[in-house]
Amino acid sequence: MKTTRLPFSSASRLGALCAFLMLLAGPGRAQFPTTPTQTAYVCNAPGNQQGVQAFADGAGGAYALWIDRRAGSQSGPGTALYAQHLDAAGNPLLPANGLRLFQTKGREIWGLKAIPWNSGLLVAWVQGAFTIGGDSVRCQFYDAAGTPQWAQPALIARRNTAATPSVIFVSENGLNIIPTSTGAIITHDLAIGGNSARFTFNEVSSTGAVRWALNTNQVEVVSPSNYPLPNYRTVSDGANGFYLVAHSSYSIGIQVQRFQSTGAVWSANRVLSADGPAGRGDGTPQPVLDPAGNLYVAWTSFDGDPLVSKILPTGALGWPGPGYVNLCPFASRQANPHAIWHDNALWMVWEDNRLGTTSYSCYAQKIDAAGNLAWSPDGAPVYNQAAQYLRPRLAPSDNGSVMAFYRTNTAFQAQKLLPTGAAAFAVNGVVLNSLVNDQPATLDATSVYLDFAPVSQPNGSVQAYWSSGGVAGSGLNRDILTARVQSSGSLLGVAERAAAAAGFEVYPNPATSALTLRLPAGATATNMRLCDAQGRIVRTYADVSGVSVRGLPAGLYVLRATLAGHAVSRRVMVE
Repeated sequence: MKTTRLPFSSASRLGALCAFLMLLAGPGRAQFPTTPTQTAYVCNAPGNQQGVQAFADGAGGAYALWIDRRAGSQSGPGTALYAQHLDAAGNPLLPANGLRLFQTKGREIWGLKAIPWNSGLLVAWVQGAFTIGGDSVRCQFYDAAGTPQWAQPALIARRNTAATPSVIFVSENGLNIIPTSTGAIITHDLAIGGNSARFTFNEVSSTGAVRWALNTNQVEVVSPSNYPLPNYRTVSDGANGFYLVAHSSYSIGIQVQRFQSTGAVWSANRVLSADGPAGRGDGTPQPVLDPAGNLYVAWTSFDGDPLVSKILPTGALGWPGPGYVNLCPFASRQANPHAIWHDNALWMVWEDNRLGTTSYSCYAQKIDAAGNLAWSPDGAPVYNQAAQYLRPRLAPSDNGSVMAFYRTNTAFQAQKLLPTGAAAFAVNGVVLNSLVNDQPATLDATSVYLDFAPVSQPNGSVQAYWSSGGVAGSGLNRDILTARVQSSGSLLGVAERAAAAAGFEVYPNPATSALTLRLPAGATATNMRLCDAQGRIVRTYADVSGVSVRGLPAGLYVLRATLAGHAVSRRVMVE
């Protein structure tokens, strides 16, 4: 089944602009904030909302989904899955506080995964008894409006006490959805009787039919002596199968295997290193796929080094020597990495304690397909002050750049890294949210993994969705919040909201010679002028085909225009 962009018509864009202008006349909720002291709620219903997932809708907006406990209890309706669809300006297109997709009826939801699928949403989750753990994995297909397309959620796996060895519970570890030409593969973990742990997967068709009997495809990578559950991660292999990366908290080595519908592809697991992930926080190895189908595994070692291995589709290592490259041999401890493939390179960001404190700063590195580091072996600084739980994550931006998102001790922040490794925003980044109780919270009471999801957009901006800390950081009444960082480093302004809602996009940004405008079908931009940072008009343009910035001094400008009778503007950086 092919993944496609969700539909969003030009009429909807213009309608969203009208709705935005009406909202300006009265109190509004949602919409992306313009300053770090504003709060934009995706959902502020009573109770806890957490476990947020988000992805772009293909038209400048995004879908956000989360686990919702506004009415959840063991004796009542249970926890639920909710969703919201925001347009490019941050206006909600589904009911206030989200649309309920599913409720467990007296059960708890432990994990959630959602992807765009077949012009809709495919959602998988782990559910089970309160305080005990999951007893089943289920999934459901929803159209773009959030309407379920199958009569019942598909049952992917469940606890089975009759089997030998018996399944104690299913885990949200390794929960993933991998689209295929015939449906989608759902991967997850199992805890098995006898103190061992296994990985398993199943496939669901476009009609909700499950391919294999429950718990059929069980793979034991870690021996029973290494219980509790190891960490399994999966990623598509680009050819209707997936790569599995496994490790435990013991030094058994990081192991990799490739799976397709017939089972394991390689005769034996590929062991990358006996030096397992860092003991602090989420040092879990992360699988990343390049366009050629090669697998990259990024992790931090027990010794605190950020490492990357390359594995070819045949199972052979892609780089000589030990089979991995150290991205930062600087004599400090690195931990909690995040990696993505972007602009023909793997980008990796991590926490780093080179400041000599018990807290961490943030650094990054880039490595190409041949194993060459792009920048200094010391890494590029992202946030050069001490913080306790940065937990950085990366998202693609424009012109080969990326944005890093992280929580400091005082704020939720972002920094843009150029292909050269230089920081594009102010020193230590821009602030998305500075309100103590509205910054990203830990995912649950015993975890320090921050609960947020960045979503890249075609114009280089990135929308962030996160679960707040709740009342006075107590973890009570947590909400789902959002903000949008422009590629220039500013939060979405009022005029830019109108431009976004109208579908008025400008790229590349930063620009060196000329700008290209993207408009809704049939729309015409008039009265176009480029203003400098002081608001002075420096150039005017007769039509969208000749928007040149050649010869202008480097700096920040604003392109203003009239679209559908409304004033719109976009900030532009000229280099």
